[in-house]
Amino acid sequence: MTVYRRRLVDHSVPLKGVVALAVLALVSTAFAADAPAPLPKADPIQITPIAPAAAAPAPAAPSAASRPAASAPAAAPAAATSGRPPTGMTINGTPALRVAQQPAAGQPAAPADPNEAVRQALRERMAGSGELVIRSTDSVPPPAPRPEVPAARVAAPKPSTGRPVAVAPWDYEGERGPQAWAKLHPSYAQCEKGRFQSPIDLRDGVGVDLPPITFDFKPSLFKVTDTGKTLDLAYNAGGSLTVLGSVHRLSYIEFRHPAEERINGRTHGMSMQMHFRDAQGRMSAVSVLLNPVGKENPFIQAVWNHIPLVRNEPIAPPDVMLDLAKFLPRDLAYYTYMGSLTTPPCTEGVTWFVLKNPVDISPEQAAIFGRLYPNNARPIQVGNSRLIKESRARPPAPAAAPTFGSLSQ
Repeated sequence: MTVYRRRLVDHSVPLKGVVALAVLALVSTAFAADAPAPLPKADPIQITPIAPAAAAPAPAAPSAASRPAASAPAAAPAAATSGRPPTGMTINGTPALRVAQQPAAGQPAAPADPNEAVRQALRERMAGSGELVIRSTDSVPPPAPRPEVPAARVAAPKPSTGRPVAVAPWDYEGERGPQAWAKLHPSYAQCEKGRFQSPIDLRDGVGVDLPPITFDFKPSLFKVTDTGKTLDLAYNAGGSLTVLGSVHRLSYIEFRHPAEERINGRTHGMSMQMHFRDAQGRMSAVSVLLNPVGKENPFIQAVWNHIPLVRNEPIAPPDVMLDLAKFLPRDLAYYTYMGSLTTPPCTEGVTWFVLKNPVDISPEQAAIFGRLYPNNARPIQVGNSRLIKESRARPPAPAAAPTFGSLSQ
């Protein structure tokens, strides 16, 4: 024992050095035992957007530990269909809260991002749940085609019922008188070139049994207009003329001074002309001769009482009635021929009926109209060998043979 200590003292380091080494060894051992293990390498951060709820569900996604980084977006549809409300987005599979910036009180909400539709399409395409379709927000979709509306059926034009319209000014005297009517407008050409113009001298007529004409007139209100050419009488209730089963509707009535027609070279003081049209638009006219040698005619006087003070401004008395049926002569024998209108445009194809029996008016009534229109009758036109027919005078019926009673025995 003594020898060992001696060797230790003689061959080892000094005691103080030994203590220092022991302390260093203890400290080194302690630090070596507490050293931390190296940190594992972290996975890259993956941000996965949440697909809309309407997207088709995708296959179940693998766990976060075994999922490759490229397949991270496919987990979104599974999360959307798991029954839990969407969390907005996930970071490495861990739901992350979405912080929405709320507008301040009293301020309108911020407008929606116009590119959100594009982002949504990209997210659905990346998730494999939809087809990538990008639409520009600036494009305007084409308007929907309008259905074709079938064209309305156009009814066949009805024949005119009023006075033929004169397209150019004309008159009974001067430069625009009857001798110049055909030159005033091309539509007046028939006034000179027509072969069946009116009026004519009714002579050498053929007396035959003409079909009777029937008038249908009812009492009516009326309207009088001074046209500058004549007095135009509108019979509000209208009326008709029937001959040979054909019905002609009354269009208008006007007066002439003197009468335009002549009977075997003889003229009359005035005439009243009634113009008609049938269903096919064919024109006819009835001339009633007025003989100013009688007493005052109530029909004529009612019209004269309402002659307008201003031309082309009609007068329509509200409480005065006219009765054409009582004005016409009882005997409706007549002359008939084919002629024309007696004013421009002198249209031909008018069937004229001139009543053989005149209506008496007073000389004063004729004079009143004569002051307004001293001459508003067209001159007599060439007959051109037209056929004129007249109602012949019917022979009196033979007297009945006397009858004798039987002799009694």
